[in-house]
Amino acid sequence: MTPTRKPLPLIAVTSGEPGGIGPEIVAKLFGRHRPARSIALVIGAPVLFERWRRRFRFAPPVITSIDEVSEVIGRSASTRVILLDTGVRTDYPVGRDSEGGGLHAGTAIHLACMLAKNHSVAAIVTPPASKKSLNLGHFNYPGHTEMLAHYLNAPDCQMMMARRDLRVIPFTRHVPLARVAGYLTADRLMTCVRVTYEALRRDFKIARPRIAVAGLNPHAGEDGVIGNEDRDVIAPVVERLRAEGIDASGPHPADAMFQSAPLAAAAPDRTVARRGSSRATTRKKGASYYDAYIAMYHDQGLVPFKLLAQRRGVNVTVGLPTPRTSVDHGTAYDIAGRGIAESDSLLEAYRLAEYFVAAGGKRK
Repeated sequence: MTPTRKPLPLIAVTSGEPGGIGPEIVAKLFGRHRPARSIALVIGAPVLFERWRRRFRFAPPVITSIDEVSEVIGRSASTRVILLDTGVRTDYPVGRDSEGGGLHAGTAIHLACMLAKNHSVAAIVTPPASKKSLNLGHFNYPGHTEMLAHYLNAPDCQMMMARRDLRVIPFTRHVPLARVAGYLTADRLMTCVRVTYEALRRDFKIARPRIAVAGLNPHAGEDGVIGNEDRDVIAPVVERLRAEGIDASGPHPADAMFQSAPLAAAAPDRTVARRGSSRATTRKKGASYYDAYIAMYHDQGLVPFKLLAQRRGVNVTVGLPTPRTSVDHGTAYDIAGRGIAESDSLLEAYRLAEYFVAAGGKRK
């Protein structure tokens, strides 16, 4: 008797901001890339991809309900990409924010989250979306991470930028710089590090993660000479984490902390990672770098990350009940509609999502 093959998992891929390069890089990627270990369920109105259909040979079967997936697979077992129509028909301009663009992008994200909640999809991958368009389209969140936290009921989830062994977590994300110090509390920082630690163990399969925590002020405050937050908030949190058995250190002066970052993240790829962006999830013996770096604010962490990642980084939301990965770049309105956007980061994001799904790991 021939054993029944286990069905491939579905990975939701949202359409992103249609006024930018979202649908373009989705069509470019899946016009040429055939997933090996999953089925890509692209979520978006067919009209978003019409201009790319011939150019990128992106012509997946279109369905209007998740219930139609099994029928499509039954007709052709080799199908690896399916387009789920959101039903949104609103117009949008190319090259700028708009209510229509936000409605298309936000509806796709919402639908992906609902499919994740009922276990119809095993992971979510997102191209870039515009925060302003989402707000214009009545999705009033500062960004993807906050939307996912709300829809998937995971208020403590964190944003992680990953490229091979380099992983950077901005403690505060889309918060005005003037408000960062006020947002820094012991409880919030404890939660950020704990969620990061558990994700490193569960998702990245690192048995004993090492985590570096940056200081907020120049030179980590110089023991109160240049601000008190490092001495009075961050240092005691690190001590408490170490008492719990978490190998955390800091506060480190941010300008020095990233000098220990793994340089492999900056090396060019000969081939794109076949098992996800973080292929090597075990620190090499004797290596001095950390498994994750906690930055106090967005640019403190993302500037060095993007310099090293060279547009091949992946945005991972850790602490969610469903794996979610995304690109490390924005909507690129300046080149939207020209067909020249690169899909490298989206490919890295998709393959890392496949890796997470295959690796499994207990989630809340």
